[in-house]
Amino acid sequence: MAEEIKDRVLNITSRNFSITKCPEKVFQQFIEFCKEESNDNYSMGLKLLLDARRTNIKEVLLYEQYMELNDRVNQLEERAEKEPKEPVNGPKCFGGIKAVKK
Repeated sequence: MAEEIKDRVLNITSRNFSITKCPEKVFQQFIEFCKEESNDNYSMGLKLLLDARRTNIKEVLLYEQYMELNDRVNQLEERAEKEPKEPVNGPKCFGGIKAVKK
């Protein structure tokens, strides 16, 4: 119950803050981003950037997993190509094996 109340309060609470010693180029890029993506709403622009960062981390992790799996598949394929293949002795068609009559 207390945790639910705390979450509700955090959802409606806002905070003013300022950034000091921000390079002018970074500031101008942020303003431009906010103008294009959030209708000059700086808090929404910040939220969009943070969401994008979180999404990019997921993409990076998925890409790393893909690369590891790709390496494993390539190693298995190389190993399969190097191993000698034994000839298969069996029927060459459906009628190749005839039933033995008693």
